[in-house]
Amino acid sequence: MVSNGISNTAFTLEVFGRKLTQHSETGIYLHFNRAITMFINFWYAAEESRNITDTPVHVKMLGQEFALFRDTAGKVHCVSNICTHRGASLAHGKVRGDAIECPYHGWQFRGADGVCAKIPSLGKDGKIPARAKVDSYPTQEKYGLVFCFLGDLPEAERPPIIDIPEWGDPKWRMTTMSVLWKVNALRGVENTLDPAHTEFVHPVMGFQGDREDYEIPKIDLIERDWGTGAKVAFVTPGAQGSVKAEVRGSGFTTEAESGHHGPTTTYTWIQFSPVAWSRQYTFNTPVDAFHTRKFFFQARNFALDPAADERMDVRTREVMNQDRVVMERVQPFFVPLSPTEEVIVPADRVITRYRERQRDWQSKGWLMDLDALDAAPKNKSYAIPSPARRSSKGWALDAIPLRPAGNAAAQAAE
Repeated sequence: MVSNGISNTAFTLEVFGRKLTQHSETGIYLHFNRAITMFINFWYAAEESRNITDTPVHVKMLGQEFALFRDTAGKVHCVSNICTHRGASLAHGKVRGDAIECPYHGWQFRGADGVCAKIPSLGKDGKIPARAKVDSYPTQEKYGLVFCFLGDLPEAERPPIIDIPEWGDPKWRMTTMSVLWKVNALRGVENTLDPAHTEFVHPVMGFQGDREDYEIPKIDLIERDWGTGAKVAFVTPGAQGSVKAEVRGSGFTTEAESGHHGPTTTYTWIQFSPVAWSRQYTFNTPVDAFHTRKFFFQARNFALDPAADERMDVRTREVMNQDRVVMERVQPFFVPLSPTEEVIVPADRVITRYRERQRDWQSKGWLMDLDALDAAPKNKSYAIPSPARRSSKGWALDAIPLRPAGNAAAQAAE
């Protein structure tokens, strides 16, 4: 069982009009149809920092498995979970100093570079094979989370983690939570970027379609280095209950800006009134193509007393659950392969731009080839390529298949 709560219980999803059954042990879905779903070469939130100790933690991201642990200096390491000797799970072993020890034969792999430092069966002076190594991925601890860079880009070329200026600011109160959705991560991001759903999905923020004059005004895109957003003004029915006094308004015009940073990080800034703001950030980590672990942060500049946290979190969970219920029923499960399979309107402008960004990242060769993964023999394992693969040869596991760099539009038309 991995730490992010995905069980090995088989269940069935209907995707592209076909029922797909998840294998009870491997988690692989049969008859997978190609769609843009998961990218390497970005930072992904793996776990809360407080949960990473000198006991390894098993985490699944991008459909692959990893072992996270702290060394003697407190530094967090992330390595590919598959021992390249006989395939045991490193996350179920032990930490020995600055290395992780395989529970099967005691091989020890250094967290810093993944190189095997000890093979007990060879004896004290035995020569360790050069291929005895696992991929080790860069980590950062930020915002109380451990982020892992899952890719092979050198440090200077890596996209940054989004900046959260409210973090640690005494003028803001921050709460966090983590949830697991049976939703493709990119579908979930599109929900955040969608200004038109609020009116119908969230009763506190909309009129459930009862306003005859409802429309989404022209959207002007806000372009940033690693993402796109937009600001929209709309009328709300007013806050309910005690929130009304806290945000000092009712039936007012609300201004909100939502956008994305990279493929899976989103932000939403909502101005409830001239004096009350909420700023939300979500790190959507794809567990696999079918599940998303959401690390959600909400900052508020009102009701700063920590005693208000539980009350605010209850409302937040209600709103998130309203989205989840809709998103888990969306068909097809993935974004359609062709834009002609949807009817797109001006309110979808940010989503359209987000999809264009995905094509850009695909053209760089960062998109995982899930068709190739699905077609691979079941006795074949891969690893997401780490930065060390750019300078070191001779790896036991092949790098995970990627869609070729180049013209993403032409590839999509294949």
